[in-house]
Amino acid sequence: MSVLEPVFDGERLRALRKRRKLSAEKTARRANVSTRHFRRLEAGQRPNTAAITLARIALALDTTVEYFLGLTDDDRTILESGKFGFTL
Repeated sequence: MSVLEPVFDGERLRALRKRRKLSAEKTARRANVSTRHFRRLEAGQRPNTAAITLARIALALDTTVEYFLGLTDDDRTILESGKFGFTL
């Protein structure tokens, strides 16, 4: 049995942001992080970012931290995915 190793993927972040049709600036504002920091995350220059930062960005892009860490390929929100027993 293999164990998934959580690894932050900036390209995954960038791709989801573009699918959501949001600019880096707007996403950074929504997540309450600097645009400079956000762009570095997307570029993979900050692989060990704080959990709270990832949580803020996940909320801003309406997804989960698990998606950004490669633990799931499901980019839907927690409610949409039914992870807590209820769906939209």
